[in-house]
Amino acid sequence: MKWIMQFGRDAIGSFGDGLRAMKGLPWLFAAIVLWEFAQHIVEVRIGMFESVEQARAVGGDALRMVFGWIKMLSVYLGGFFVIRYLALRNDGLALAPVGTALGRYAPYLVYSLILFAAIFYTRAFAPAAHVDTIRAVVGLSQVLVEPLLMAWVVATATDGAIGNPLSSARRTGWLYLYALPLFLLVRIPINLLHGALNSEAIGRSQGVLWSMLAVDAVVVGILIAVVPAISVRVARRIREKQANVTTQHAATSVPA
Repeated sequence: MKWIMQFGRDAIGSFGDGLRAMKGLPWLFAAIVLWEFAQHIVEVRIGMFESVEQARAVGGDALRMVFGWIKMLSVYLGGFFVIRYLALRNDGLALAPVGTALGRYAPYLVYSLILFAAIFYTRAFAPAAHVDTIRAVVGLSQVLVEPLLMAWVVATATDGAIGNPLSSARRTGWLYLYALPLFLLVRIPINLLHGALNSEAIGRSQGVLWSMLAVDAVVVGILIAVVPAISVRVARRIREKQANVTTQHAATSVPA
């Protein structure tokens, strides 16, 4: 019962933390939301929302790709600053200088962008019959691995206490069974809303289209804020577990 209640608090709290981060980092999220909307302007200009067939035909448009890559950078760099904001505000963690922390965070950034490229450019290196399978495997693998990296990612952005992904996975241990459902429960509804706003905007009148795209830009900002908030909460549970283990070990080591 304790863990069920804690899980509920963390699920709801991740949304609250994400919204507080957006409020506390207004210029960052204004830039993220405006960039997403700017990408939608490009998509409208190339006819992406005219029909499903047209959307598929122009999906690889060069200008859209430029906007997309910069957006993906904003996803992970935005997450970096959200982690630092929440870790300091909520947990009082020490923060290394931004340059030092970014250097530690860079391997995770590169890893994430490589997976994004593997999904985005699958058609360039795989037979058409295998594209969907490869994308599904890569995407599912990333989702399953992500909870094992959360403690490391938070550490890279803050105090550097966990030096590599393997150490993060070991410290996570059985809490993986807590972190993965939390990650899915909090993230999937926002992802579904993001996808629905884009797909349902196709073929709509101009007024409805632009309203849906404006809402979607805000949804993307919320997504970028909430996902790292999950990592901060999971990292907190891992630290608590480690502290309990240390306390129990010290207690059993005291001579009678």
